[in-house]
Amino acid sequence: MRPFAYGKSSADRQVLLTVLEDILPPCVEPFVKYSLRPAYLMLVTGGRSEVAVASGLMARLTSITGIGRGLDLDLRSNRVALAGAAAATVAYAGFALATGGEIADSLIAGIVVFLAWAIGRELDPDRPHVAAWAMLVAFGAAVYDLPSGIVTAVALIAIRLVAGTPGAAVTWVDVAVLVLLGFASGSSPVLWIAALIFAIWLLTSPEVGPLKWIALGSLIGGTVAGFRAAEAPVVVVGQDAYILAAVGGVVMMLAMRPSVVISRTDAGTELIQQGRIGLARRTAGTFVMWAAVMGGVAGFWAISPVLAALTATAFAKWFVRGA
Repeated sequence: MRPFAYGKSSADRQVLLTVLEDILPPCVEPFVKYSLRPAYLMLVTGGRSEVAVASGLMARLTSITGIGRGLDLDLRSNRVALAGAAAATVAYAGFALATGGEIADSLIAGIVVFLAWAIGRELDPDRPHVAAWAMLVAFGAAVYDLPSGIVTAVALIAIRLVAGTPGAAVTWVDVAVLVLLGFASGSSPVLWIAALIFAIWLLTSPEVGPLKWIALGSLIGGTVAGFRAAEAPVVVVGQDAYILAAVGGVVMMLAMRPSVVISRTDAGTELIQQGRIGLARRTAGTFVMWAAVMGGVAGFWAISPVLAALTATAFAKWFVRGA
């Protein structure tokens, strides 16, 4: 049983009590409710033993960036993520040796498996095990067809901003990062939609802050530069691609309607909004469908870690109580 700083207000405690009624068996519900304290909450069951809360590391990081997130190794789920990525790297290296593939690809496999975990944390911030499931699915997809680390990383950041998990304002560091994100988005048709998502976030999200227009200008400049620098790709989009896009759409629909979210933003100022988590899941599904339609079968598999996280989220939604 591990205490964590959360729920210092009666409103926060009431939210958690409501969640507990949905996820706890009757035999242990009274005990867990009795464990609630004004300063700390003890959460011992229901698969939410490590709810994402604003640790000192995460809170400090929000003063540097409103886009990036830290990795607090005090949380067991984060240590599991690093171990899983390392295991995926080693396992893929063995697979490459056995099949005559490129050993260097094992590093990419480890990275994309970790990114799948990170996307899973954005799509279901209350349940670390969902992200762990996403790693397993992502590794299987990587063995079939190695995805793109760059495409996946850009999609991760876009999904994160839609979810609002950082909860912090844009900084000058982010202004520079948005140039690179814009360049990556403009250089590939699979990521053109990412540039649009970043722009919408900058224009509509309340946490963006006073650097909104400067950040938007850097994003547009990077996108235009990436579009001009890239060669026009030759993409064949056949029936198989449309079928894969439909699969992505079905998985997205199965993952809809998240339950009450009790995790806080990294800034620690408020709870993560349930509606934004639902919108992030729609964004993930849109990425998968867009990739298949614009990039064909290759585009679909290039972004398979996003589908892996969405699949794990959908599975939890239907088979995990209270998800």
